[in-house]
Amino acid sequence: MEKSSCLIVFETSMEKRYAQMAEIHGFTLYTVGLTNDWKNSFKDNLKIRINSKELLNQKRVLLIQFLKNNDFKNIYLSNAEGYISKNFIPVIRKEILSAKVIAFQHGLFPLKYSVYKEISRNLINSIVHKFTGIFPLGSGFGGITLDRYYVYSEREKQFLVSKRGWSPDAITVDIKFIKPEVYQQFVFLKKNKNEETLTAVFLLQGLFVAGLCSEDYELKLIEETINYLSKKYNRVLIKEHPACEGRLKKINLPENVSEESNLFESFSKADDAYSFFSTALIDAKVFNLKTVGISSKNIKVGKEIYDNFDLNIDFEKDIAS
Repeated sequence: MEKSSCLIVFETSMEKRYAQMAEIHGFTLYTVGLTNDWKNSFKDNLKIRINSKELLNQKRVLLIQFLKNNDFKNIYLSNAEGYISKNFIPVIRKEILSAKVIAFQHGLFPLKYSVYKEISRNLINSIVHKFTGIFPLGSGFGGITLDRYYVYSEREKQFLVSKRGWSPDAITVDIKFIKPEVYQQFVFLKKNKNEETLTAVFLLQGLFVAGLCSEDYELKLIEETINYLSKKYNRVLIKEHPACEGRLKKINLPENVSEESNLFESFSKADDAYSFFSTALIDAKVFNLKTVGISSKNIKVGKEIYDNFDLNIDFEKDIAS
């Protein structure tokens, strides 16, 4: 695709993956270089985000100047759900009138809409923005109307239309366009496994940094799942999450378990893919792996998200029992 399209990556943890997309599609890449962690209490996280106002403003000024210096027809966004995009998108749309603003679905979301949650979110954002000039909370999946939204499947499209009021014409279902690097690697690597060795890949997530469980409990989830898989499979490959690497150093790995640095190579060697609800399980489907989501009563996420996978197992009942 022509260089009249720009891909803006808001968060540092996404830069490597989206750099591959930009290269394949021929986009100009712009990295904002911010983080979007949610590790502490709700009150503490609000304070952290409010205190980031100066940095956000600096990054936003630089981005707008870059966009004004170029004549882009399309501005693609790495996401449109979080608080960073909430503080950037309105300014982009106000200052860059000639370009279409388009977002990619970048994760799996529980497709459940709560009026009360949206009222609370909007109220907090309105009050904080009035006094500080910053929105501390994101708008959630589909909460900001754009010119186009690329999504993984018809499930997400129907949710955006029925619950978020999007026009069907503004939504494109095209996972190959969203994840071109996955399809490219699938074609390149082919199947690379020993057919006689039953192999699983376990994809770790940043549950604690996303505020979905405690740090100690996340380590418990990881360690006990590894032990469970090591008894079920001849070989287990572990892929760390790029935003929180180093956790495996705290765990004594069984002999048939090893860390894998390359996500796609691990897919090419495996039969099945496990994670809690990582978006990388969608990537695993491209490699024709059976995908298994691991749910837990202590992970703060809606159960609807597990409908995306081939199988769901319960941590407390199936693994820790």
